[in-house]
This record gives sequence, C-alpha cells and structure tokens, in this order.
Amino acid sequence: MQDALTNILFVLFLCGIVALAVSLFFYYRILTQRAFIEAARQLRFRYYYRSYAIPRRFAFLNQHRRGRGRYASNIFLGRHAGVEVVVFDYRFNKGLGPDKKWHFSSFSVMHHGCRCPFVRIYPRSMLAVLGEIVGYEELALDGHELAAFFSVFTNDHTYARSLLATPVVHYLLHHPEESLEIDPDWLAIGSPNMLFPEGIPQRLKQLEKVRGILPL
Repeated sequence: MQDALTNILFVLFLCGIVALAVSLFFYYRILTQRAFIEAARQLRFRYYYRSYAIPRRFAFLNQHRRGRGRYASNIFLGRHAGVEVVVFDYRFNKGLGPDKKWHFSSFSVMHHGCRCPFVRIYPRSMLAVLGEIVGYEELALDGHELAAFFSVFTNDHTYARSLLATPVVHYLLHHPEESLEIDPDWLAIGSPNMLFPEGIPQRLKQLEKVRGILPL
C-alpha cells in the first residue's frame, strides 16, 4: 500500500514539473511577444506574430521553398531611411518522420526600387540546406578573397562582378555567416540567428549601410 502511494505521489510530482515547465514556456513566449510589440511601437512599425504569405511574397525565398511548413514570424513592417522595410524570422522543415528537421533563420529586407538582375551571395555553410540552386549560374571566384567563405549565383555575371567592389567585399568578410540577396526592387540580408527585440534597430542600421555601399 505504501509503495503504491509513493508511486502515485511520484507521478503527481512529475506531472507538476511538466505543468510548471509548460506554464513557464508560454509565459516566456508571452513576455517575448510583448517585447516585440513594444519594439515595433517605438520604431513606429507594424508588428505581426505570424504570416504564411510573407514567404510567397519575395523571390529571394524561392530556394527555401524546397522545404515544407514555411512561415514567417515576428514580422516588422514599416519605413526606414525613407523606404519600405520588412524584418522577420523564417522557418521551414525538411525530411519526413524521424528525419524531419526544422531550419531557422531571419531576414531583413529593404526596397531599393531598381530593376536589376538577380544575385545570390550565400555562405558556403548554407548550401547543404538549400540544395541545388535552380535558375542561376554560379560565378567563378577562383582566387577571389570571398571564395573561401561564399558562393555567388546570378543570371548576369557582369552585373554580379560589379557588385563585388571593395566596400561590399569588406562587409561580407566581416559577416561570413550572412547571405546577401538582390532582386529587382528588393535586397535582403539573411542571418542564421533569430530576432530579438533589442536587436531590431541594429538590423535596420545594417540594411541602410548595405544599401549605401551597393552600386544600385
């Protein structure tokens, strides 16, 4: 009888721990979301918790469509430096069953308004996730200082080489884990790190800096 009571109390104890952990998880998520909302208010941006439309809006996310369950979260929409800006976390999964794996990243996107060719500058570490880069040719970087860290894909080699001027190269070498993607009208900086509320202003400054050094 005593052993049965001990087992029941132990099970109740474990259930209590699980319930506490779940409560703390949701409480932390609520606090984080409130912090994002406050950051958006201070920046005079609109904030949305989740969107399945954002991943379909931008052409530079085409490569990420190889995954499933794609959605954006912690979305900031507004204007910075006089142009439209979108900042968001991005998630998708690959594989099925026990092989299913979620991939997390974040993007800062700025409207530049130029009808330019497509350029994709990916850290080499991203290529295993993206798989085959369809629709673009890889730019030969033999002997270039970026070759050890990045791969460049484009539909216009001459234009892509014109981008690899000293300020852009310097920026990329100091941010070896970030992608830089240029579409007609938009440029995007991809990061393997998820957003946090206090870091949004820095993301905006980074966008403004990159826009300033690109020959668009």
